[in-house]
Amino acid sequence: MHHFAEGGLRGELADLVVSFRERLAVVEIDAAGIRVFEVRADEVGTAHHTRRASAKWSTLTASGDEVFDAMLRIARDLISADETDPVVITRSAGGHEQDAAVRALRQWRPSARLVEVSGVKVGELLGELTAGAPLRQTYDLIVARERAEDGRLELVGRRLFGAGAQPGDEAHVTVTCTDAGGMVLAVSAWSGPLQPSGLVSADHAPLPPGRHALRAVLERPGLVRFPEVPGLRPDTRPWEEVVATLPERLQRASRPAHLVCAIETAGTREEFEARSHWAGYVIDLLAERCPDLQQLKVSVVGYGTHVYDTRHADRSRPALAAWSASTAQARAALESLRPTTPTYPNAAQIEDMLAEVRTRLLRQPASTRTALLTIGARPPHPPRSGLDRVPACPARHDWLALLREMEQHHGLRSAVICDSPPATSTSPWRRLGSTALFQVDAVNAEELAVRLGLVTEPAGVLSLPFVSQSEDSGGRH
Repeated sequence: MHHFAEGGLRGELADLVVSFRERLAVVEIDAAGIRVFEVRADEVGTAHHTRRASAKWSTLTASGDEVFDAMLRIARDLISADETDPVVITRSAGGHEQDAAVRALRQWRPSARLVEVSGVKVGELLGELTAGAPLRQTYDLIVARERAEDGRLELVGRRLFGAGAQPGDEAHVTVTCTDAGGMVLAVSAWSGPLQPSGLVSADHAPLPPGRHALRAVLERPGLVRFPEVPGLRPDTRPWEEVVATLPERLQRASRPAHLVCAIETAGTREEFEARSHWAGYVIDLLAERCPDLQQLKVSVVGYGTHVYDTRHADRSRPALAAWSASTAQARAALESLRPTTPTYPNAAQIEDMLAEVRTRLLRQPASTRTALLTIGARPPHPPRSGLDRVPACPARHDWLALLREMEQHHGLRSAVICDSPPATSTSPWRRLGSTALFQVDAVNAEELAVRLGLVTEPAGVLSLPFVSQSEDSGGRH
């Protein structure tokens, strides 16, 4: 048995409020009767106390039971039999009823601590202790960052307060607001990348876009304040709804982009005009969708067919109508092209066009997003004559090697609009159209532009704070 003044009992219970695992039971015994209190921690680690039962001695024996039997029944109903859950009995008066109650409790829980006190109201004391208890688990600010491997957004926790933090402790964190409408400051006892174990709080901060240094104050377990943020108000949306609004990637200022439109000129006027129509449509679409036309360049190349069965080698080359020009200049260059008569029916100068583009791209900055749109009817010539009896390119250009080189070294995306569907699964059109392949009479220009990486799909609003990889040394996965 321990004899405690109020200060000693406060210290004893304070230690238990910090260290209990599942629950702490405190039974108050005095001259009037008994009261049973229970302390538990919620899913975010905040300790709460409740009064589970209260009875006068006359009430306990009203059914004819002895105090011992009545108290044993209450103990079995309200106090865990698990010896890891601490039990404290406080007694401030002596007598038959009080002694019988203590014997019953200790029979049920032999490890229960008995302390003799006077002038202590246990309920009030537990309220003070739980409100001032240190954190039982960590509190993080939920932020978004870009994954290093692919740039997709993921959610991580940025540490604010660790387990053991005391009320009044402060933390400082720097984050970026990316939305003009502000951001949600969500504090959680972190457990996973998409679903926290439980939100401590979620408040909307009407802050302007840009970097912000935030000061967080742990008012008490379960309450974190951001004193310097004006107009903070609770965000009552379900957490799943907040997560559902997040974009796949952070929309940022676009990098320079370059579209190369290669149009086969060989064919009838109707065929040529249909090809030119889609080239012009895509150029116009980019001019409309690109927020900064200074960042967008367009090239126009016209190519025809090789000439065979003559005494002289074919020296014809694709016509470079415009290179790295504005959309207006590219439109004018497109208008300057004219249809030509096919000189060979089964292939065209695609490989020569690729060689010309490859040479030009060597002088282009590596950061530029580059896309090739080939519009035509005839596939390229092989570097050597094959079983298909299509003659080799006179210059021995290897179209596939050229395409692979530009993909690897310039990040090229290649799409095709062809007059008719590829005849076989091994058709060069399928490789040239690896990013997108359309027939001239069934083109989705908006989808084509998105697949080529020249415009971005509409992104959701990033309503959570953003941190870069370099800033996130304190984040948790």
